[in-house]
Amino acid sequence: MEEIKYVQKGSGNNCLFLIHGFCSGPEDWNEQLNFFKDDSTIIVPTLRGHDSKNINNRPMSIEQLSNDCVNILKTKSFNKIVVAGHSMGTRLAIDLANKIKNICGLILIDGSKFSSCKTYFKSISEFENLLSENSYKSILTNMFSSMFFSNVHKEHKIRIIKRAIDIPKIYSLPLRRNTIWYDSHCVENNLKNLNLPLLVLQSTKMDEIKGRICIKKNEINPYVEFVKNCSKTVKVDLFENTGHYITIEKPQVVNQIIKDWLIDLKVHFREQHS
Repeated sequence: MEEIKYVQKGSGNNCLFLIHGFCSGPEDWNEQLNFFKDDSTIIVPTLRGHDSKNINNRPMSIEQLSNDCVNILKTKSFNKIVVAGHSMGTRLAIDLANKIKNICGLILIDGSKFSSCKTYFKSISEFENLLSENSYKSILTNMFSSMFFSNVHKEHKIRIIKRAIDIPKIYSLPLRRNTIWYDSHCVENNLKNLNLPLLVLQSTKMDEIKGRICIKKNEINPYVEFVKNCSKTVKVDLFENTGHYITIEKPQVVNQIIKDWLIDLKVHFREQHS
């Protein structure tokens, strides 16, 4: 029995592997799946626990979810793989690229970094204090409410909040705690270990209580600066007045940026191996 479900469309020797975020789902990539399926093989997994299942009761951690993705790709045979991650999925994309040799590029969509090695105990204490003062359901509701800034997307907002709170707490809460740990102990070194072209699409930043707020193109974005400090080949596109789910809010713009970058990536890949 397969432990992890995934959608696969398209064909070809190259793969675009799309990873959704925390308490989210593969449907967030529907526009990209349909747009790119004629160019290569597209694979979109449903991360462990996010379908209310944890077959074999494995740990709810970034490392385990990354290993799940490795196990999917080990059953395939691709020439080149590009991995895109949204939100928490950016961590999985980075982790996965340290485990699969033929990944040739990463796309990091509205990622974040909750803590560093120096601030870990402060960050985890703040989160535990938040849990002691509020119900977990209200924390998730507030978290996902802050990810949309326009009433135009009200239906998506309602759907995405419901989806988040419907995921069993026994799966999502340990994963949330582990994400703080992973940010503190792993993500920086894992990113620095890579020598890959990166595309960063950023639309929000974290506020003091870890909610999402809009960004402006002329301001410094902490996550973007973090990635740029860890990587040599980074292309950045910033989205103003856009919520966290830019693959849903602005699919045409996102798709075109990714398409253009993938074309440039082919040139870069040839140059690196000529």
